[in-house]
Parts: sequence; C-alpha cells; structure tokens
Amino acid sequence: MSGQPAILLTAANGRTGRAVVAALAAGGLSCRVFIRDPAQWPALQALGATSHAVGDMADPQSIVRALEGVHSVIFIGPPMHPDEATFVGNFLAAAQRANLRQFLYYSVMHPLRRDVRHHGLKLDAEQHIIESGVPYSILQPIRYMQHLEGIWKTVISDGVHAMPFNVEAKFNVVDLVDLAEATARVAATTDYLYGTYELAGPESLSQADMARIISQVIGKPVHAEQVPIKTLRDRGQAAGLSTDRIEQMSIMNQHYDAYGFAGNPAALTMILGRPPSTFRNYVERLIR
Repeated sequence: MSGQPAILLTAANGRTGRAVVAALAAGGLSCRVFIRDPAQWPALQALGATSHAVGDMADPQSIVRALEGVHSVIFIGPPMHPDEATFVGNFLAAAQRANLRQFLYYSVMHPLRRDVRHHGLKLDAEQHIIESGVPYSILQPIRYMQHLEGIWKTVISDGVHAMPFNVEAKFNVVDLVDLAEATARVAATTDYLYGTYELAGPESLSQADMARIISQVIGKPVHAEQVPIKTLRDRGQAAGLSTDRIEQMSIMNQHYDAYGFAGNPAALTMILGRPPSTFRNYVERLIR
C-alpha cells in the first residue's frame, strides 16, 4: 500500500465495491481498497482507487495495518457470508484504536427480517456498531436494478423476464449507480453521523411491471415468469455455489415471494440532492 488515503473500502472487487470505488473517484475522494488478492489491484486502480492494502477480514492484524493513515472506513461485507458480524467486529476493534472519523456500514434494508439469515446477521452487526462507541453511519440498500443484467440475454432473445418469486410481488428496486454515489456522499462528510438511512428506488414495481417497461423500451414483447426454487437451486449447483449460499438464496427468494420488498426513496433523494433513477432510466442506459 502507498500514500495516505482518506477512506478504506472493503470488498472493493465485488460488484458493489467497484461501483463505490468509481463514485469515490468521481467525488475527488482518495480510496484505499482492502483486497485479499494483489492481482485485483490494477483493475481497481484503473477505476480510481489510490492505493491498496492486502489483508483478510478474519485477520485482525492485517486490518490494523490497513487502517494506517485512514480516517474513515466503508465496510461492505462478502455476499451472504455467515461470518459477517465477526468481520465487522474485527474492523470495529481496529477502528476503536485508530480513532476513526466515520465507520460507514453498508447493510441491507429491513435487517429485522430475521428469517433471511443475511438480513439478521446485518442487524447483529448494526447493533455492534451502534454500541461500539465508533462514530458511524449505516446505509440500508434495497434490491438492485442491476439484477436484471444476469438475465438480460434471455430477456432480449426470448422475451422472458424470469425471477424466482411471484410476478406480482412489489419491489422498490434501486440503481447501484445511485447507491454508490450516495455512499460516496455520506463518506465525504460527517453530516450523516449516527444516522441509519433506507435507500430505495422511486417506484414500487412488480416483475410484471418491469417486463412491461422493458417491452416499451426495447420495442418487443416481454412477459414475466416465476422461476421455480428447484430451478434456482439447480442453477446454483451448476455454477459451483456452496450449499450454504444456495440455501440462503432459496430462503431469501421465498421470503420475497411472500412479502415483496418495498421501500421509500426519501432518504436516497435527500442524500443525492436529486430524484433517484427510475427503472426506465436504468433500462435505457443498459441498452445503450
């Protein structure tokens, strides 16, 4: 690692992390990325990261070294990892000694949905953060619009928008670009300290609504279908996902099937200083 960056970002090489690196760079903020594999550094540097620290969330000493010269942390956890609360605890212990200006935790909207394990784990982490004495901000993002990208080729070729929950369940999906910008804005100041902010998109849309909007934008019929959970599990196995990850994805989507995932865009609008992107905005950008 080199230089004296202002902000340490974890999970920087994931989809969310890469978006946040780019947003921090666009905001003129220095970013040190915390990565496990040094081979990830050149691509993150190209996105705008200013330095890197090689470490492991399970290794407290590597975290202490990574925090040298840092005044803030943006903690993004590994997707659905069963040890996230432990990893947060490791960073908080180091943050307490480093006298950080801000510990920004990237959580999930409605962490009280304990039937979905990774929601419950994030609720545990939030409690630990709040009681740690470290100055904090908590962001609670909802489901991403970018989940469309995983099925985009099928949408275009077959005219089918298929997700593993019923086609009428409502979601206030949000653009990851907006979330990344909001994260960078919160990290840039202490104005949001000791707040918890739900970050949702501006429209409550079902899978059927999304299919209709896509159809209008691309100019060909698209209809919504529900993917059976068994099919989801089979695809996960074929992709080499762990048994635990597949199980947690199944539970999550069954929960969404039953309850949807609705939210309010007011907090995101406030942080961005503008209305969040609509699903139509996102699809139009995607086809470009």
